[in-house]
Order: sequence, then C-alpha cells, then structure tokens
Amino acid sequence: MAMNNFFLDIARYRSRGSRGRELWLNPAVWAIGWYRLGNWVHVSKPFILIRIPLKLISYFGNKCCEIFMEMCIDPQASIGPGFYIGHIGGVHINPGATLGSNCDVAHRVTIGTSAMGRQGAPTLGNDVYVGTGATLLGKIKVGDGAKIAANTLVINNIPAGATVMGVPGRVIMRPPKAAEPAPVAAVEAIDAK
Repeated sequence: MAMNNFFLDIARYRSRGSRGRELWLNPAVWAIGWYRLGNWVHVSKPFILIRIPLKLISYFGNKCCEIFMEMCIDPQASIGPGFYIGHIGGVHINPGATLGSNCDVAHRVTIGTSAMGRQGAPTLGNDVYVGTGATLLGKIKVGDGAKIAANTLVINNIPAGATVMGVPGRVIMRPPKAAEPAPVAAVEAIDAK
C-alpha cells in the first residue's frame, strides 16, 4: 500500500511536468519517499528482522530531510496518495495529522497541534491546497477542495470548497451553489402562452 501511494505521489509530480532527472533530484520527492517508507514500517509492522533495520534506515533518512531540507513529515501522520509538496523547506506535519488524497502543500507550512491548551491535530480532506507559510493548528477539520491562502493561521474548521485567508483565517469565498432547476409547472405555463 505504501509503495502504491508513493507511485501515485510520483504520478502527481509527473502530471505537473516533472520528468527524469528533475523528478528524482527533487528533494520534496525524497522527503515524501522517506515518509512513505517510515509510515509503512510504522503501520504494517513487518517481521522484526526486517522492521528493525528499516526503522533505523527510515529514521536516518527522515533526520537528513529534517536537518538538510527543513522538512519534518512524521511517519505516524496519515497522508493519502497523490501528496504534492511544491517547494522544499520548512514543512512540518505532526504525527497526529491526517491529510486526504491529492493534497498540495507549499513551503514553510506547519500542520500541527496548538500550544494553547487545545488537543489534537488537523484533519484535511481530499484535494486541499495549503499555501506558503500557512499554519494549521489544533483539532480542526478542513473540508474537501478547500484552499488556504499564504500566511494564513487556521484554528477553526473550514467547510468544503471554501477559500480561507488572514490571521486568524476567515472564509473569503465559498463554493458556488448549484442552480436550482425551474419548477416544471412554471415552465409549462410559459410554453402554453
């Protein structure tokens, strides 16, 4: 499952034009790869003779990502397939965080717990975009398709499809509501004339 998710992550990068050397030398791809390995070891708990060496390898890989690329994606976090990090640097994802599939995260993003006495970590839906410098704190839910603008502090729930901006984050745009069809009786009355 972890390797399948990693292949779907790579497919997202390829769909955005990354190919060959550019793809495999992208530090964000390496950070995601180390996360997927660590997550697989943490979740599936393979046979102990395999688990111990892989835990050590993934630990050092994650530490290298944290030290040299400033990317701390905890292996205990739950991240769906198709994860995309636009630029490296300053990404921190808490062990309790949950991200849906096809989420986009820019650089300098924190998805974590709050030090203000609030327990829990954020849960992001599918197809969520988190802009540069955004901070998501506490046990909040971000709906599917939501967009979080750059440098936004999110401490409250966000509805699906909404765009959030500001400190603290406020919904500035909601998804358009589907137009209701005209009642059939009114349409027939117009046609009868």
